[in-house]
Amino acid sequence: MLRGLSRTMPETAPAGLYIGVLTSTKLHKSAVKRNRMRRRCREAMRLAVLSKEKMPSVQLLLLPRSSSLSAPFDELLADAGHLIASL
Repeated sequence: MLRGLSRTMPETAPAGLYIGVLTSTKLHKSAVKRNRMRRRCREAMRLAVLSKEKMPSVQLLLLPRSSSLSAPFDELLADAGHLIASL
């Protein structure tokens, strides 16, 4: 986690949460399944951020685990909520 905007972002960029999701082929050989993990994690974070009123400028790099593919979405959402609350 890095506080503040990215070096490439202009100073006038709005404050908020900037998220990157990284999955390697070691996680799963199938690109379709890796992309699904990325989408599920991004959506859980998006919904968790919507529930919080004010967010500081923060950059996050998410590294999902293979269990994020089969975990119930409610569990991913709860984990994302805990992460957002700790910011």
